[in-house]
Amino acid sequence: MKKIIKETQEKLLSEEKYIYSLSVLIALAGIGLLGWFGLTYFHTDTVIEDVEITRDEQDKNTEDVCEFRRVLDGVCVENAQEKNPQLVAVMVENHLDARPQSGISKASLVYEAPVEGNYSRFLLVYTRGDIVSKVGPVRSARTYYLDWISEFESIMYMHVGGSPHALELIKKYGLFDVNEFYRGWFYWRSTDRYAPHNVYTSSELWKRAWEEYGSDIIQDANDMVQSKGWKFENGDRCIENCVDEIRVTLRAPVYEAVWKYSTTTDRYERFQLGKPHRDEDGNNIYADTIVVQYVDTKVLDEVGRLGMDTRGSGKASIFKNGFEISGTWKKEYRTDKTRFFDESGNEIAFKPGKIWIEVVNQIGGVETNLDKNE
Repeated sequence: MKKIIKETQEKLLSEEKYIYSLSVLIALAGIGLLGWFGLTYFHTDTVIEDVEITRDEQDKNTEDVCEFRRVLDGVCVENAQEKNPQLVAVMVENHLDARPQSGISKASLVYEAPVEGNYSRFLLVYTRGDIVSKVGPVRSARTYYLDWISEFESIMYMHVGGSPHALELIKKYGLFDVNEFYRGWFYWRSTDRYAPHNVYTSSELWKRAWEEYGSDIIQDANDMVQSKGWKFENGDRCIENCVDEIRVTLRAPVYEAVWKYSTTTDRYERFQLGKPHRDEDGNNIYADTIVVQYVDTKVLDEVGRLGMDTRGSGKASIFKNGFEISGTWKKEYRTDKTRFFDESGNEIAFKPGKIWIEVVNQIGGVETNLDKNE
């Protein structure tokens, strides 16, 4: 009997020790959790601040990660050989009967400038290696577009005829020219549209043109061409009081372009006639940097063709990341790069990506959402 009582007491004592040990462990765990939550509570601001600093540094240092930038548009490329690719420039119209156009969304650089009647026409710039199944409708050359083409090395110009003076200058300047009138096999005429709004080309065709006629085009060394490129940097993003709408008027509302900035994509989407401007295949047209270059024009002949001051200097506005930078543009010689400077005289850096240059004369105008609020 005594033996049974002793065994029972020892068992109870063992259970008490177990319960005590378990209570101690639970208490220690509770103290640890309380300390952790308390530390988190008192240092929440510091933790969030560290995360925000990391994100800011990541945004600002993106350009440092990019070892090689393409001269044309500042996008990152894999090696030095890709910095200065051969280029293709195609004249595409913006007449109402030409819409929707094809291939605009694939261009790395677009010049939009007035022609006769003060409606706009596009000069689309691609790299030779771009893959674009259809570009057009392709239209005729004008003199001032030749000044912009002359700013690039190793570039081929595709168009359908042109003004008499433009055709003379193409020959005089020795440009790599693929005129549909003489090399029509690099184009086709669509049967679903009426002439002259039915001429198209493609990357497959312009690659053949390069292979057949581009052997005499000599590409300069990368370091020489790099000096002719624009400056590029990502820059800060606008958070409040952003320029989120840019309205560019050239003639009638049918030729008015509206650009709307998205803080989500940090890009500007293009609108015409109150609707998104899309390619024939449905792709939206957008830009990372919008340049407004103010010029003077005059009517040259009875057809209404324009002369334009593309050399010299004038007012300019650059839009990127929701900001507007006011300044000037300067270009002395035909082959000089048109450069853009802020009011302090510093060259303005573009955001890497798609660039759209809106050339506006004294008949047109530009208005932003901030202008409306003044």
